[in-house]
Amino acid sequence: MSRKVRLAHPEIPEGALALVAQALRSGHLTSGEYVARLEERLSARLGGRHVILVSSGTTAALVAFHLLSDRGIERVLMPDFLFPSMASAARRVGLDVLLADIEPRLLSLPPDAIDRIPAGGRTAVLSVDQFGIPGHNPELERRTASIGLPWFEDAACALGSRDDAGSACATRSTVAILSFHPRKTLTTAEGGAVVTSDPDLAARARMLRNLGVAGQGTDRRFEMAGYNARMSELHAAVGLAQEAVLDELLERRRRIGRLYLERLDHLATHPDLPPGLSVPAGFRHPGSNFQSLVILLPASVSRHDVVARLAEDGVESTLPGFSIHAQPVFADLPCIGPVEHSPRLQESGLALPLHERMEPQDVEHVVEALQRALAPGK
Repeated sequence: MSRKVRLAHPEIPEGALALVAQALRSGHLTSGEYVARLEERLSARLGGRHVILVSSGTTAALVAFHLLSDRGIERVLMPDFLFPSMASAARRVGLDVLLADIEPRLLSLPPDAIDRIPAGGRTAVLSVDQFGIPGHNPELERRTASIGLPWFEDAACALGSRDDAGSACATRSTVAILSFHPRKTLTTAEGGAVVTSDPDLAARARMLRNLGVAGQGTDRRFEMAGYNARMSELHAAVGLAQEAVLDELLERRRRIGRLYLERLDHLATHPDLPPGLSVPAGFRHPGSNFQSLVILLPASVSRHDVVARLAEDGVESTLPGFSIHAQPVFADLPCIGPVEHSPRLQESGLALPLHERMEPQDVEHVVEALQRALAPGK
């Protein structure tokens, strides 16, 4: 095994060490200059939206759901395929959850799911820009606005992605979240953000992340039941260093992603392999940031065996995510309509390595290893 290809391996610029050292020497390790600077940089990328940095993407979701609950929202419609912490966060603030199947092209909430929301109860709509593929965002904006429903965009994977109309993900919705986990396009090691154009929601999000405190100094008072959700200065310093080179990192990911698509197209039509290998169409969306690369394996193939065989060739891979209604803790959640595509993605999907450190030779190695893993009689 001569070559190893990791699932994720974030590029941390050398400048990050200097920024972290400066933050340490300042003695001001939270709620300071570096957090404010990163918020400003991200706001500029997102059309001037308010950006409130927090300690994780899940915490960002918790804050966002709290904001919606405070505005009288009682339940949320969300796609059945997303990271389970979103459903957990909704439940934690007392919201009921409705699930709908994803559509197979963009792997996102189909806009017509909104038409199937049962009567009764004030509802918010949550969509996901899955794996950095922009969802049906212009249409979701139009539909939710026309009937007065707040729209929550889970853009955790989508920093750097743009929708069909050219708008950055996280800029159309009532509220959105970002994640800065190491597998994302920008990482702070751990971290997240709430994004909104609503100044009242932004002010309340800032209070919620800081224990619900309003005011300064001796005028401080607790106005909300909040959280200790602050991002540290050290994490923000890492994010600042990455943000400075983010455009370059995104272009590297896109080059690797396009090469994957070309090679996987050849593999999908290989006469000696089981039929049925495919790549969801959304990865060909020109605005995708290639946060991840996910394939669907042939139905006749065991994913467990493929993962093991790839590992023998030094290639890391994993399941792409979860069908929410299939998780024991969420088995009681109602689904509006049949659910077909979400379970298929959980059962047969496979996430392949994709990160900015990869070279074309790594893609060739992964695809050749995948071909060997899929070969009959292997």
